[in-house]
Parts: sequence; structure tokens; C-alpha cells
Amino acid sequence: MHLYDELYNGLKKFGYIPNLIEDSFHNKTSNIGLIYKSIVLSILLKKKLNSEEVVAIMLPNAVATVIIFFALQYLNKTVSIINFTSGIKNIKSSLSISKVKKIITSRTFIEQAEMQDIILSFDDNIEVIYIEDVKKDLSIKEKLKALVKFFFKEKIIRNINSVAVILYTSGTESSPKGVMLSHKNLFENRKQVLQHLNINKGEKFFTCLPFFHSFGLGVGILLPILNNLKLFLYPTPLHYKTIPTLLKLESATVFFSTDTFLKKYASSINSNYFQNLKFLIAGAEKLDPSTYDYYLKNFNIKILEGYGVTEASPAVSVNTYENFKLGSVGKLLPGIEYKIEKIEGYEEGGLLFLKGKNIMLGYQLDDSQKFSGVIDGWYNTGDVAKIDDEGYLFILGRLKRFAKIAGEMISLAQVEDIPKKKWPDNSSAVCAIKDSAKGEALILITDNKMAKLETIIDTMKNSGFSSLYYPKKIKIIHEFPILGSGKINFKKLQEIAES
Repeated sequence: MHLYDELYNGLKKFGYIPNLIEDSFHNKTSNIGLIYKSIVLSILLKKKLNSEEVVAIMLPNAVATVIIFFALQYLNKTVSIINFTSGIKNIKSSLSISKVKKIITSRTFIEQAEMQDIILSFDDNIEVIYIEDVKKDLSIKEKLKALVKFFFKEKIIRNINSVAVILYTSGTESSPKGVMLSHKNLFENRKQVLQHLNINKGEKFFTCLPFFHSFGLGVGILLPILNNLKLFLYPTPLHYKTIPTLLKLESATVFFSTDTFLKKYASSINSNYFQNLKFLIAGAEKLDPSTYDYYLKNFNIKILEGYGVTEASPAVSVNTYENFKLGSVGKLLPGIEYKIEKIEGYEEGGLLFLKGKNIMLGYQLDDSQKFSGVIDGWYNTGDVAKIDDEGYLFILGRLKRFAKIAGEMISLAQVEDIPKKKWPDNSSAVCAIKDSAKGEALILITDNKMAKLETIIDTMKNSGFSSLYYPKKIKIIHEFPILGSGKINFKKLQEIAES
């Protein structure tokens, strides 16, 4: 179903829902308000957007952003959602590959986020539309026109197979790729999640994963809104003390996060902050067993680890209370097929391919990248995985996150597991750099100021690791580079390793 039609039909299906969406800026709207305001805004925007097929938005999590998003859906536009934390280079690259000529943002947001340099860097052919200027054109005429459209639904032909949104890969390993997701892709994935997880009508979502994050958008924002589940929006996951407090104040029952952020939240709070949570779901990166143990012991909360990729709209699998296996990312959602192809040099698992109605239409790429999207319905995740006899999926590592040393494939994630267990309160990662003797060498990067390479090597020796797995050098950094999505910025780490 088309996103806007689903929003409109939800009113008939669920009835009036007051305060369906609230945000940290003290804004709120009902489902009726969301529909009406998006129609009003669509009337105002139509004059400015003309025949543009793709329109970008660069805005934080807020009620206003949701209204803008659905106004563009009403106009049958494809929404390009820009990751404003990714830096000028990646932002301009995203706009370029999607051939965006008009981008909607807010003066207040740009000023508060100190992003004036980004705006000034845009080419002359890109028009920046500030929502504050659009609102100035509002008159009684537009309001009345919107009322008519609200009560007498326009007959607009909407194609569910058309591109609803373009999201961008993080660019941690290369330039961003535009992921084209259709209305049908997003609809099917929400249906899969609801079939898999026992989410009740009375749940309240707390979403601080940003709009440009595939999980933030698909599951954290669209799923609750289009199923008339209440939603509280917060603009960033980086406020480590504020977010747990708000989880308690807002009586949130569903919260999505990452291992990195969950570690940060846990450092200065007590169990009362999480007393209302029914679903605490972690994804985007591997859940550290120490994080799981800490939350279970101190907060009596079972973290449900899941797995998703932007290209799958995004959810692929997740543990549930009924079907749970620690260390796995749960069982595949209904309707998702998989195949695992063996890789030369890998003793366990293989390359994971996915197929289903939630798989993207394809990539938008710049001229320097080769196409590696969907072939015969199958998407190559680039992840090395295995599925056990009970159907639980285990992600063993990223294909690119392996090093080839003396002809043997070495999992960087497996090596990282040692310092993570040795220094659980710190962040550690391993990168591979070129080595004239053995092809590649491993560099351990950590923010533990007291770290010694000998400590890790001795631990690996005692654990029976081959010497090929030993890091050759250690680099201590002040703080780990983290993307707005909560993932470690491995591209930046690689630059640090090679410097």
C-alpha cells in the first residue's frame, strides 16, 4: 500500500488517536492533525516543487519532519533523506547520485546545528527551501482547500511499486550508495515485523535513531504511525543521560538502540529508568555479551538482538521472548528467504543472500562504483553468516572486515572480541593494513589509555589463537568515531590505522 493511502486509511481503521506523535520540542499531533497538516503543507509545497520527482529533506526527528515527509508522499514525490551527520563530502555525494535539485530544511535547525557551511557548499543548481518561509504563504484559502481534500479524498493514482524513499548507506567503507525502497518494500517489512513481534495496541515507541537511519525510519517511525501506536521523537541518540530519563517520563514501552549507545546509557542510571520497557531491541552492530549481562542483572531487561540492512527495508531477523538464543540475531522474519554461499578460505558459514518482498528496488550509484544490487531477486548482504539447526541466524562478520594474512582469512570481529572482553568498559576495534611480508597486518585501536599490546597477545596465546591473529601494533585514541546511526565509523578508523 502507498504510504499516504495507508496513513489516510488508518483513520478509518483505528479511529481518532490524540497525541499520536510527540517530540522533545513540545510539539504534538493527533492522527487527524497529521493528515490535515500534511495536506495543507502539500498545497504550499506544490507551488515550489513543480515537476521535481525527487525531493530531499535534511531535518531532525520532530513532528514537523513527519508532516513534511507525508506532505511529500501526498504529492507522490520520492523523498531523499539526507544524513546530515555524514559530512559535507557524503552529503553532496548523496544529492548528486539522486540528482536532487531541491532540499527542504529549517533555518532554526541549520543554525542550532551549526551547519551553515554545509548549505554554503551546495552547488548553485540546488535550491534550499526553508520550511519557515513556506509557512509564511499559509492563508485561509489553503486551509479551506485542505479541508475539502481531507473530507473528500482526492482520486490520485499512486503506484505502490514506485520509489517511496531513498536512504543512503553509511559510507563507512566507501562512498554512500542510494538505496531505493518502494512503498511496497516498506509496507511488507512492517507487516513482517508485526507478525514476528507481539507488539500490542497500547505500546508507546521512543525513537531517537534518526530519520535517515533505516531502522529509525522504517520501524521506529513509520511502523508506529501507520499502525496508530503512540510515538515520542527525540532528535539524537547521543544524549546519554537525557534519554533514559525521558524513557521513564514518557512511559515508553518500545525502544531501539545499538550496543554502543546502550553502553553509554547504562553508565549513570538505575533500574527505575527502564521500568516500563517491554521491548528493548538492539541492532546495527553486534551486541556485546557484557552489555546483555549488565542490563539483565542491573535492570532486569532482556535485550533482544536483531539484524537488518537498509536494503531490506530494513528488518531481517530478531530474537523474541518466545524464540531466543543469545549470540544469535534471532530467526528470519516471515516471508524472507535466504541462501548461504561458501567462501573459499572460510571454515565456518558463508556469504548471506536474502530474498523477499521487502528487498530494495536497487541502488543509485555514482560513476565510480560498480552495481552490486539485486540479481534475480537475491540481495548479497556482504555479511558472513550461518543458520543453525533451529533456524537461528548468526552474523559472523562483514566480508570486508576480514584480513588475508599469509593466505589465511582472519575475522577482524573475532580478534576484536578479545580486547572487548578484556576491557569491557572501553571501545576497541581492529583494522587491517597492507604488510609487505604477509599481505596484511592487524592494528588494534582502543580508547583504553592503559592498554598494552602484550596483554592482548598473552590472552590470545592462552586462548589458543594462531600467531596470525595477533595484532601487530596498537593505537590509543581519545574517542571512537561514531556515525549518527550509532555504528562505528570504520572508514575513519581505517584512516587512523593507516596514518
